[in-house]
Amino acid sequence: AYHSLEDRIVKSAFRDLAEPCICPPGLPVCGCGRIASGRLVTRGAVTAGAAEVAENPRARSARLRVLTRISDASGTAAGHPSRP
Repeated sequence: AYHSLEDRIVKSAFRDLAEPCICPPGLPVCGCGRIASGRLVTRGAVTAGAAEVAENPRARSARLRVLTRISDASGTAAGHPSRP
């Protein structure tokens, strides 16, 4: 993402995909039965290092966030049909 609004949208979407439960925090037992469809690989956004910014000044504003899909037991990944 190059813009702070884009980064905020991506951050929110990734957090929603990685969250296994959407029940209110006050409930003692989860009743939604939701399964997380992704796992966050990086804790926060990865930004360019000093060497990369020196080589490419536009990289200064770039942020990278990584999410991996979690496959279920049937071999499909996050509700998508398995690929051959």
